[in-house]
Amino acid sequence: MKTKARPSKAVVWLLGILVLWGGELYSADPAALSGVVSSQEEGQMEGVLVSARKEGSHITVTVVSDSQGRYGFPSDRLEPGNYRLKMRAIGYDLEDPGVVKVEAHQMTQLDLKLQKTKDLASQMTNADWMLSVPEIKKRVFDDFKFGTPCIGCHSLTVVMKSKYQGNAWLPVLRRMWTYTEAALHEPGDITLTHKRRTPAPMKPGAEKFAEFLSSINLGSRPDGTWPFELKTLPRLTGRSTKVILTEWDLPRREAQPHDATVDPDGMVWYADHSNPYIGRLNPRTGEFKEWLSPTANPDHPEHQTTNTIRIGPEGNPWMGVSGGVAKFDKKTEKFTVWKGVGGGPVASDGMVWGRTQPRTASDPRGLSGGEVTRLDPKTGEIKRYPYPDRPMRFYGYEPDSRGNLYLASLQLSVIGVLNGKTGAWELYPTPTPDAGTRRGNVDSQDRFWFAEYYVGKIGMFDPKTKQIQEWPVASEPFLGGIYCVVGVDKNGEVWGGGEFTEYVVRLNPETGEVTTYPGSSDGYMQIQKIDLDHSATSVAIWYGQSHLGRIARLEPLD
Repeated sequence: MKTKARPSKAVVWLLGILVLWGGELYSADPAALSGVVSSQEEGQMEGVLVSARKEGSHITVTVVSDSQGRYGFPSDRLEPGNYRLKMRAIGYDLEDPGVVKVEAHQMTQLDLKLQKTKDLASQMTNADWMLSVPEIKKRVFDDFKFGTPCIGCHSLTVVMKSKYQGNAWLPVLRRMWTYTEAALHEPGDITLTHKRRTPAPMKPGAEKFAEFLSSINLGSRPDGTWPFELKTLPRLTGRSTKVILTEWDLPRREAQPHDATVDPDGMVWYADHSNPYIGRLNPRTGEFKEWLSPTANPDHPEHQTTNTIRIGPEGNPWMGVSGGVAKFDKKTEKFTVWKGVGGGPVASDGMVWGRTQPRTASDPRGLSGGEVTRLDPKTGEIKRYPYPDRPMRFYGYEPDSRGNLYLASLQLSVIGVLNGKTGAWELYPTPTPDAGTRRGNVDSQDRFWFAEYYVGKIGMFDPKTKQIQEWPVASEPFLGGIYCVVGVDKNGEVWGGGEFTEYVVRLNPETGEVTTYPGSSDGYMQIQKIDLDHSATSVAIWYGQSHLGRIARLEPLD
């Protein structure tokens, strides 16, 4: 590995507008840092994530190597200083190049050498584990319905590398169920946060679940290997490598940003579903500011956590809080709280929609109740719309421009349409049964784009035709895990993010083409909401990285 600075400034600027990505124009800015990634096994390697962080900084910038193994950081993304590099290519480790110095108006060239890893299992995503053991999807997610709680706090790697056997699993499972899905499991540390108020009961089927887990972990394997081949998804290629990923560490490591959304000024607001804060990131300066979230519940006067945060027509963020909904005034930095309503999206007419969930299926009284609320913040008037007269739980929900509301039911895989004038309901099942409809977004044509979590698809309900169209976005249904969809960007494309692969996907609805991008520079994380940055001149996607305590921006370069 050699580091050298090119002597001619003119040559540097000329090179900056020439080939850095397979003979294509990339940027008018010179590359501050570039080189070739290779290994003894593969030679020049495509699809390797190369990340740079300046010493003392909380910002990580990541690029991806092209088909010739070349990577390059534009100069407008790396200011002069000393940097540490890391890379991500499953099956490989980086030979640490040490501190890398980036100087103004000079190109630093650094070739990176990779070597085969000795711990492949620690690099595997949930999708890799399900690819290696397809039965995980059926037994954990379908038969026992324990999948989402398992990956709520940690990745499947924690389960697969464990050594519990038989009934020894039962107290472990009960302990895990005692914590909410907003809990945080730090690698190498069993400490968890966000414990439920009362211990969780043992769930039906726990013994069979423990038996299955014992058959796939390392408990009965004295040689420390699994009774199956470890398979991994291929690295990214082609269009997927033309991207820049920027990540900002939140001020608190324990922060778990559930929603991240962009206001008209380009500021990024986020909600923490494990801690009682909302926050704001200024991407231009990297500065964070946080405020304690309020509560509308008199029985619990302490500050509460929140999942949702949306931007209203005036540019102020709204969020769901315990027992109600709150608006944060950006100028006064004060909250206004309304009680007795759900907290959710704000329509273009300023009406605030929400929904209250019915009792759960495990409740002896059955699955019933639940309603949609619509708040007029100017008058305080609240309209209530009871759920359809059938067992129903709605998850994602978004208003259209005509005063109606779209809702998605994860359990029943239907799209509900509520007429805001009459209160009438219409229910539309997805073409693919048990698709797991989840969070979505309404476009300028009032079409509702949504995630199909269980089958790896993106769906769209068209109010004109009353039809649902679906697009597969994963090579295998169980590899999707799409949690949220946002559409449509200025190119007419739709974006989604999820939990299993840690990928962000880009769909061209006209052609069905799907492009996959890296959602994280490293580690296990989840994406619960993504948002388009309408203040940017080019396409940019924002989201929170739950479990990593970061806010991320992904920018495709084409």
